[in-house]
Amino acid sequence: MLQSVSYKVERNLPDKFAIHTDANFDVGLRPVMNVFGQEIKEKKEVYRKDTGKGLSVVSDTYKVRSYGKAINHFNDLILNSKLDLDDVEIADTVDNNGAVYLRNWKFNREKGAKMFDHPEERSVFELQFRSSHNQRFAEDMIAMARYMFCDNKCTSLDWMLHVRTKHNTDKVIEKDYKAIDLAIENFFQGEEEKKRWIGQAITYTTVLTLFQQELAWVNNDKPNQWWSEIQMKALKEMYSRYANKYGENLFAVFQTATDWSTHVETKGKVYNVQERRNSRVQSMLISDMWRDHQ
Repeated sequence: MLQSVSYKVERNLPDKFAIHTDANFDVGLRPVMNVFGQEIKEKKEVYRKDTGKGLSVVSDTYKVRSYGKAINHFNDLILNSKLDLDDVEIADTVDNNGAVYLRNWKFNREKGAKMFDHPEERSVFELQFRSSHNQRFAEDMIAMARYMFCDNKCTSLDWMLHVRTKHNTDKVIEKDYKAIDLAIENFFQGEEEKKRWIGQAITYTTVLTLFQQELAWVNNDKPNQWWSEIQMKALKEMYSRYANKYGENLFAVFQTATDWSTHVETKGKVYNVQERRNSRVQSMLISDMWRDHQ
C-alpha cells in the first residue's frame, strides 16, 4: 500500500494544470434496457450528467469517478514533488465524447544525460495520466522519457510509475509524495544507461532478427512468415537513418524502436497503437538478445 509522507511544498500550480474543459464533467450510472423495455440485470450504462449521453455499458459493480478527482490527485503529487514547474508543456486528449482522457505533462527543465554535442540530443522527463469511462484504461500515471531531437518517447520498466485504481473498487489511492521523485531518479539513471548503448555495437543481421522477434511479429497461420513485411520495411528504413547518424549500436536500435512506437500512422486510435507498440519495445529491452549485447 502506498504510504503518505509528511513533507509538502508550499507553492502553487499554474492555471494550465487545471483539468481540460472537455473532460470536466460528472458521470452517473443508469439501468440498461432490452428491446422489450425490461431492465438487464447486472448491467449499467455510464452516462454524462451534463449531456445525458451514454459512454459505455458496464457491470453493476462498476464505480464511477470523474476525471477531475483523479487529475486533482495527480496534480497534488506533482505539486509536492521536486519537479521544476516553470517550463511545463501540457497536452490533453479527450476522445469518444469524453469516454477516454489522456494528459501529458512534459517537464522541459528535467533533462537527462546529454548524448552528443547538440543541445537537443537528450531526453526530458514526462508524465502521462490515462483514464476512461469505457474500461479502456484504469486510472494511472506513467513516467517516460521524450527524446528532444526526434520527439521519440518511451516508458521503461525500470522507471514506470503506476498509481492505479480500478473502477470496481471504492478504494482511494493514498498520497505518496515520494513516488514521482523516485521516478525522476530512475529516469536519470536510465538516461545514463542509454548513453552507454552508444558504445555497444550490434550487427545488422542481429538487428533484423531482433526487430522480427520483438517488434514486427504477427499472429497468423504462416509458419515461414510470422512477421509483417510492411513493419519490417518501415523498421529497416528508420534504422538506416539512425545508424547513419549514431552508428550501428544499441542506441540506434533503441531510437528506431521508439520512433516506430511513437510516430504512428493508423486509421484507428493513435494511443491504442502507441500503447501496443510501446509494450513490444519494453519486451525488446528485456529480451535475451538485447541483454547479450549490453
